[in-house]
Amino acid sequence: MACTEEEFMEILGTEVYIDMNKLTAVSRHGIPERVRAEVWKYLLGISKNDKSEEERVKSQQQQEYKEIDKNDSEITKRIRNHLKRYQIHSKQQQESRVKFDLQSVENRNKIENIIISYINYNNDIEYNFGMLAILGPFMCTLQSESETFYCYVSMMKRIEENLAQDSITTKLSRFMMYFRSLIPELFNHFEEEEINSNDWAMSWLQYLLSVELPLECVLRLWDTYLSAQLGLDLHIFVCLAILMNFSEELLELEHSEILGFLQHLPGIDMDQIIAQAYNIRDDIRANSEI
Repeated sequence: MACTEEEFMEILGTEVYIDMNKLTAVSRHGIPERVRAEVWKYLLGISKNDKSEEERVKSQQQQEYKEIDKNDSEITKRIRNHLKRYQIHSKQQQESRVKFDLQSVENRNKIENIIISYINYNNDIEYNFGMLAILGPFMCTLQSESETFYCYVSMMKRIEENLAQDSITTKLSRFMMYFRSLIPELFNHFEEEEINSNDWAMSWLQYLLSVELPLECVLRLWDTYLSAQLGLDLHIFVCLAILMNFSEELLELEHSEILGFLQHLPGIDMDQIIAQAYNIRDDIRANSEI
């Protein structure tokens, strides 16, 4: 059960140290919107749990971020092209309560600064659409550009470490194997309609559903990813839970309708999906041990 804003404020309001065990425990059930920015910074290690270090670390981060080169005309052009695609998707997610204006010059400049800084901060990294997709939830949660940047860097590092354990192709292969085993009727329907997993599942797994789900659903999902012990390892089971929940609707659709649905998912109860994802994982593990 999700904790109240007051319960979070009590943990965050301590004068000396933030109890990270408590903060992590309450966060996995969902973080209230008004405290999410502050909590995410702790969960991502951007804010230190020792409050005496807070101002020094913040000032140091601002200075370091200021010194990173933010100019690259070629990458700027590519980001702006991708922003149009991301904006179209955002408009199609009308039911989301979270509104994020990508058209404003201020937000566009922020996005360009952060992504170019990230590329220059990590030598030899090529720009791709995923960088923008993963940044979106942070843009609508945090205000400070430097704090958004460091939260983004921390998240990208977690994704990179997760992919170091299993490559994206390995994850995709395992996901499709589970899909065929757990939801055979839907899997066969996709086969009959010639649905290519590269047209939807690759994006689901790579970008943590940040492209397909309404933003408020992504934010709730990431609350758990940032705080639960399983972290990003839960994601493959979340994807399976979503397929199970929309199975009846998808069975009624044909090729182009299926792809449209999978690429622009409607709002869904993420608490229910996350609980179901844990159950799916437990069932798979139990069956594999028999």
